[in-house]
Amino acid sequence: MLHFRYMHIIHHTPAVIIKSMPVGEANKRVWLLTKEFGLIVAMVQGVRKPEAKLRGHLVDYAFINADLVKGKEVWRLISCEMLFNPLEARTDSLLARGYVRSLTMLERFMVGEGAHEELFGHAEEIAQLVMRDDIDAQYFDTLSLWRIITILGYVAVDQKDQVFFNIPFDQAVLQMDAIHAKYMIAAVNQSISDSQL
Repeated sequence: MLHFRYMHIIHHTPAVIIKSMPVGEANKRVWLLTKEFGLIVAMVQGVRKPEAKLRGHLVDYAFINADLVKGKEVWRLISCEMLFNPLEARTDSLLARGYVRSLTMLERFMVGEGAHEELFGHAEEIAQLVMRDDIDAQYFDTLSLWRIITILGYVAVDQKDQVFFNIPFDQAVLQMDAIHAKYMIAAVNQSISDSQL
């Protein structure tokens, strides 16, 4: 009688760490927005031990190349490589706070797993702007949150707002004004109220 050992497939994908939480004595649970699978929650074994190889790579809000295995009930992050940490030098800036707020909103509004390259692309775009000095922090924050709820289908984009959705994020921020910002803030607040999240 032949016995076949089940082999787990290792999935390689870029990801951003949205948040993490200690579990037990040495483990960690991480929320990852991945390019391939959307938002997933993965366990990392032994990462909080002083000698753990991944200890310095699992930084909240940083981008990594992740090696993941999907088990019967949970994902496991078995290794990763740090790509870049947008907050390394600007943790207290208004743009940094807007970036963190956007990732928090993203995690709050996403439901279930599934590829979402557009959202991952948005996270990459806003991460690249944290170090810029020519970006208005308030417009950055407003437009980022509005784009998230729009990508997720909570808000329909009408003709007058297409430009803010279709061009690169940094260019869209530079075209923002108080009238559009007011409309977008109202749309974000309405979405939060309607979704009861």
